Amino acid sequence: MELRAVVFGGKFSGKTSLINAVFDQDLLQNQKRTAQCQKHQGNVCGRKLTLVETPGWWKHFPLSDTATFLKQELIQGVSLVNPGPHAILLVIEIDIPFTEKHRKAAEDHLGLLGDQIWTYALVVFTRSHSLKKRTIEDHIKKEGEALQSLIEKCGNRYCEFNCRVPNNTSQAKQMLEMIDNIVQSNSSGYFQIEAKRLEEAAEWKNTVKTKAKSRKSKVQEQRRELDKLRIALLGWVIAGKSSAGNTILNQQVFVTGQSTVNCNTAHGVVDGRPVTVLDTPSWFKYFPSQYSPSWIKSKILQNQTLTSSHCILLVISGDTSFKEEQKKVIEENMSFLGEQVWRHTIVLFTWGDILGDLPIEEHIESEGEALQWVIDKCENRYHVFNNEERENRLQVTELLQKIDEMMTRNSFFRPSTEMFGRIPAQDEVNTQSEASSVDSDLQDIVRYVDEEWRRRDKKLVERVTKVEKDSNAGLPKSDRSLDIPPNFNETSNTKPEDSIEKQEPETDPSETESCSEYINLFIALRFL
Repeated sequence: MELRAVVFGGKFSGKTSLINAVFDQDLLQNQKRTAQCQKHQGNVCGRKLTLVETPGWWKHFPLSDTATFLKQELIQGVSLVNPGPHAILLVIEIDIPFTEKHRKAAEDHLGLLGDQIWTYALVVFTRSHSLKKRTIEDHIKKEGEALQSLIEKCGNRYCEFNCRVPNNTSQAKQMLEMIDNIVQSNSSGYFQIEAKRLEEAAEWKNTVKTKAKSRKSKVQEQRRELDKLRIALLGWVIAGKSSAGNTILNQQVFVTGQSTVNCNTAHGVVDGRPVTVLDTPSWFKYFPSQYSPSWIKSKILQNQTLTSSHCILLVISGDTSFKEEQKKVIEENMSFLGEQVWRHTIVLFTWGDILGDLPIEEHIESEGEALQWVIDKCENRYHVFNNEERENRLQVTELLQKIDEMMTRNSFFRPSTEMFGRIPAQDEVNTQSEASSVDSDLQDIVRYVDEEWRRRDKKLVERVTKVEKDSNAGLPKSDRSLDIPPNFNETSNTKPEDSIEKQEPETDPSETESCSEYINLFIALRFL
């Protein structure tokens, strides 16, 4: 009779090692962690045996922390053995303590298959070599209630397997006999998961696969879009924009020798990547932007290629002077694209053949602050084209490299200034901490002064009451104050006449000292 079983267990419990040992395979054959259910078949002790290995769960974590795809994989594992498994093997390693968390995780994960699962469950202890001279029963007893409760839930069915012993037929035979007992106890039946659960799991898997395929296609399309490069050419009349576009694409696609009045787009392949070039209408070189026709700005802004361009090439002829007047023209005409336009702009000098052997840097320095300002606004990004040597593809390759470098730099995360405004400076943090400490000390002082004030106020009332009683004891002889002042010292035996001149109220020295401290404390409080 063929036997079928599904192997469950936590991560690193030894499921793969158990299957390899049962089939007497090379223990080093499979070193990867099991992520999907795998079916294994072979002959063991003269019996045909099918074992399905399932992904493991984290033994210390609850079911809620297990990834959804792993839960679904556990459910679908039983469908790999038709019509169903005769036994469910729950693998537990012996060499680590079995806690209540382990028990809860095992019960909850097997519970995904339904309550009937426990009728077919068999606990298989791996790494039994760590028992040494102890028996498996001693180990179960020592581990305590958590393990004992789980074994009881499995109908007190358990066995051990030493995966280190090659051709371990004795323990393999014992395990098969226990599976036979499970089959007999279930009237030669096998475990069948609820059809609804299996259908829901299969439907979920198909839905996820469809969505995953769609997402992957979307990512691939996005990557293809990243390979595409869109370049916009801006500049004044007869700067050489159209010639530069032809040089980039290595095609005669833009009309040269006349002013561009419309946005023209051309496509090509440069260095193996798709490139789109947009040639835009030119603005005036010697007149402020307000004298440029409004339709020029409208056509530029409304063009979709410009709004999605990776790079703007600000084309400037390298054979003419660059004055403050040209700087203002460029600044004004670039301003309607926004301040961020400079982060995506590279100055492209045309007519590089006129420069001869003169380095472009010397041309920039010789022209003075006006041109240097433009270069600085572009963060020192500039390039030179010799449009007369279109076959010189190195100049185009170097330009594309500079564009890629600019795009990489612009992709860096830059926190907004508002974010910095919400972060207190370190000095402010220290000041707040110190202020908090001072406030705490001040509250303690105020509390102490208040208590001292109440205590002395009470004492003063008591003394005034006593003075009043003493005053009422004296008899006035006229309409003036008492001729004989009341005696404030109850213990004094002096005569009234002597007391007028000699008597001084007695004060407890400790009380005087305390009062002095109180006054000093109050003064200090006033100056905090």
